[in-house]
Amino acid sequence: MRYLLTSLCVLFIGSTRAAADNWRPVDPSERAQSTAKVEPGADAEAIFWDIRIDDSDRGGLTLNHYVRIKIFTNLGREKYATVEIEEFPGHRITDIAGRTLKPDGGIVELKKDGIFDRDLAKTRGAKVKGKAFTLPNVEVGDIIEYRYQEHRDNEAAEYMRLYFQRDLPIWQVTYHIKPFRGPYGMQGMAFGFKQPPFVKERDGYYSSTATNMPAFHEEPDMPPIDQLRAWQLIYYQPFSKDDPDTFWKRIGREDYQSYKPYISPDSAVKRTAAELVAGIDKPEDKLYALDLFCRTKIENISASSSQRTAAQKAAVKENHSPGDTLKQKAGRGMDIDFLFAALANAAGFDARIALIPDRGDMFFDKSMTTLYFISGRDVAVKVDDKWLFFDPATRYLENGMLRWQEEGQAALVSDPKEGIWTHTQHLEPPRTARQRRANFKLLDDGTLEGSVQLTYTGHIGREQKLDLEDKTAAQQEEEWKKSLQERLGTAEISSFSVEQATDPMKPVVVKYNVTVPGYGMRTGKRLLFQPAFFEKNLPARFTESKRRWSVYFAYPWSEDDEVSIELPEGWELDQPIAPGGNSIPNMGEYKVAVGKTRDGRKIVYHRNFDWGRNLNLLQPVAAYPALKQVFDSVQQQDNFTLTLKAAADAH
Repeated sequence: MRYLLTSLCVLFIGSTRAAADNWRPVDPSERAQSTAKVEPGADAEAIFWDIRIDDSDRGGLTLNHYVRIKIFTNLGREKYATVEIEEFPGHRITDIAGRTLKPDGGIVELKKDGIFDRDLAKTRGAKVKGKAFTLPNVEVGDIIEYRYQEHRDNEAAEYMRLYFQRDLPIWQVTYHIKPFRGPYGMQGMAFGFKQPPFVKERDGYYSSTATNMPAFHEEPDMPPIDQLRAWQLIYYQPFSKDDPDTFWKRIGREDYQSYKPYISPDSAVKRTAAELVAGIDKPEDKLYALDLFCRTKIENISASSSQRTAAQKAAVKENHSPGDTLKQKAGRGMDIDFLFAALANAAGFDARIALIPDRGDMFFDKSMTTLYFISGRDVAVKVDDKWLFFDPATRYLENGMLRWQEEGQAALVSDPKEGIWTHTQHLEPPRTARQRRANFKLLDDGTLEGSVQLTYTGHIGREQKLDLEDKTAAQQEEEWKKSLQERLGTAEISSFSVEQATDPMKPVVVKYNVTVPGYGMRTGKRLLFQPAFFEKNLPARFTESKRRWSVYFAYPWSEDDEVSIELPEGWELDQPIAPGGNSIPNMGEYKVAVGKTRDGRKIVYHRNFDWGRNLNLLQPVAAYPALKQVFDSVQQQDNFTLTLKAAADAH
């Protein structure tokens, strides 16, 4: 259901019927409207956005989309005249129709041969296919409208997100829903606005309408989008009369009883656990050994990295116990979690299944008495007086590490009496690091050449591994070269290599040689260059003077740079002055040091920056000016230059 109703303005447009006489009448005032009505200065506004959802048949969903947009500027024409509709596996897009309405009453229909099947995007090797078309002869002042029908096989509107706010203002947005007639009634939960009531219509439909919805404007480093924009969740479950405290205690008890049979070790699991922890003294190290076994010796056939075909996956027998998973050396994600928990229990620990929310999606609130927002499941293990959390089914997690989306989160540990609320662990900045080393020689014409080694750990390392795993060696090198050239123009790399990119525990190491003509600038008898090689030409992180949303960093991180530069013959350093650095209480620190070797032939530049200490990642809008000032200061100090002068001029 994560794919439904995305926020892209080009999606969910059209209707169910292709016949021209099924278009809605156009009000003369719509044709006459020449300026934005909801949001002054907007390039375009949706006159209406209408989606009709039929959830009455549990064999699949049918969604009918119809939107009408008024174009006010050329930018609005460029943004909305071309439409792309994503078509995910199991989804079918049919009955696309569209037209352009001129202010004088003229109509230009979209022709069928103007609709194309197209690869719309490619993310980590996965192509997203869909339909694409451009509305004909669109000009400023026109109205464009389109409609289509979407079929979703084997899906239901259970926990469906209905988005009332998008990237353009909307005069009126309406959802019509024909709910499934099951044992529980349909419920709604609104976020970011007051929930509009559902009104009964004919043919079993209920509608919910909002008017004058402003556009949602995204910003870099903002909280999760669904934490901020207006949307509504619909779902089917019994109406709970429990207060939140009673509700979660009950869930904790029920989970304990449900999962207990699946994490109990049999004799084979006990023997394996004893072998894996033999000779290990520290409790944490024992658990890390069990985690590594599950991560490397048991294949997760539900992971995207699995090399098995669909038929081969289907051939894997269903695991009914941790012993089955151990015997097959394969299973789905929860099978591997269950096996790890059983191994930990066999080794003398108290291991249980825990529910964990995803802070990359929403900020969890215990008052929301539904499992939808706390559906992640990891293994909690009691070590001394605290719970440690493990996720052996997820790739590329180092010891003690969870996905960043689950770090520092409220977690509900199952318990025979009642659920236990605690918090998951998190990595401090040094555990998620970019360690960058460079050994260069600067030539007297300003060319910089030498070798680079980059080491990535923690969340940064995991992101690198996920990005690299689907690329060939040639593609990896080409991507790195392109990135360098975008930043440094004429840079050329050679001897490129990537090490440990598939190792679940070791950091990623990237090595290459690089030559950058014109890195230094000659000005008469002076040669100027920036020692912060890895930061050169990087844009400012925060460019806007004002901020609409809070600033939210995904995880803490650190940067550790050492750049050694051999000076050209006949040149020497002219009074080096290093930046002063910054210390930000409870947040981070920036330090820079510049020195030279005893013979004066090399300068050595050290740069250290860390951010997000104590998981201090969310900053309110009021703190933005001070936050921007910190990052602007760091960038300014990164851009400082050193000056060389001809040795003869020094005497």
